[in-house]
Amino acid sequence: MSANTVLKEVKYKTSLINNRRYLGNKYKLLPFITDVVNSECHNIKTFADIFAGTGAVSSAFIDKIILTNDLMYSNYICNYAWFGSEAYNPQLIIDYVVYYNSLRNIGDNYMTENFADTYFSREDCAKIGYIREDIEDNYKKHNINDRERALLITSLLYAMDKIAKTGGHYDAYKKSA
Repeated sequence: MSANTVLKEVKYKTSLINNRRYLGNKYKLLPFITDVVNSECHNIKTFADIFAGTGAVSSAFIDKIILTNDLMYSNYICNYAWFGSEAYNPQLIIDYVVYYNSLRNIGDNYMTENFADTYFSREDCAKIGYIREDIEDNYKKHNINDRERALLITSLLYAMDKIAKTGGHYDAYKKSA
C-alpha cells in the first residue's frame, strides 16, 4: 500500500461494540446497569469495568475515564481498540481493510493447517491467517502503531464472528469422523 493511495469517499460498513458474539456479553443489561450507576454513584469521574469482556458495559460510560480489565487477550485488544487514547489514522485502517477484503486465492498458513473446515472453511482460514500475519508484520515494521494494530485485529475478530460456523461457542465444535 503506497502512502499516496487515495480512495474515493465511500460509506463503509462498521461494527458496533455489541456486534461481537461473546458468551457473557452484558449489552442487554445496560439499561439496568446504567440506571443503578446513575442513581447510586454520584459525580464519578472514573469507571472501572473489572470483568470487561467485549467492553459493552464500558461503552455506556465513555464520558468517564475508563479502566478495563479482562484475562482474555482478545478482549484486551478489543478494549484497547475501542477505548485506547493513542492517536490512529482512520484512513490507514480503511486502506488495510479494503486491501484485506480484496484478497483471493491465498495459500496455506497456520490457520489452514490447524482450523480449516472446522469453524471456518479452508478459504476463510487462509484469509484469516494471512491477515493476522500481515497485521503483525506491519506492526513489527512500524507501519502501524499499537492502537492501529488493535483496531485491525478487532476488525478481524468481529469479521470472524460474522462468518464462523458456530453460535459463538468455539469449544463446542466436534469434527465428524
